[in-house]
Amino acid sequence: MDARIVRANREYGSLYRSSNELYHHIAMKMGLSDSAFDILYALDGLGDGCLQKDVCAASGMTKQTVNTSVHKLERVGAVELRVERGRGTHLHLTETGRKLVEACIRPVVDAEEAAFAALSPEECEELLRLTRAYLEHLRAKAEALPYPEGW
Repeated sequence: MDARIVRANREYGSLYRSSNELYHHIAMKMGLSDSAFDILYALDGLGDGCLQKDVCAASGMTKQTVNTSVHKLERVGAVELRVERGRGTHLHLTETGRKLVEACIRPVVDAEEAAFAALSPEECEELLRLTRAYLEHLRAKAEALPYPEGW
């Protein structure tokens, strides 16, 4: 493989891990687990009353992880689970949950938006375009991987 490609891949992996570490650090400083932070972040973006499966899709977490963390958030009074319109489980922020989102999630969203605002419109579009393209290529390659049996 071309050394330039190897270096770029390693740097991108390092940047990806640094991004994850940054969000982990932010969640810890906010007094939240990573999964609780991600659920509240997803609820802030998706809106009150969204389906639990939509939180899974938005956060990238498994159904089991979301379910476990949602129940913890329910025990501390931040969310309520309701079965509405069909069989899906809808998540609703309580007053405590809304205050938690306002104190812990909105400042992070504001910081993210400020980081994008520091880029030119062309840089923003290029970042998004290249990230989409990279993920599309990676998905295609991942589907073709020879996954071992029994793991």
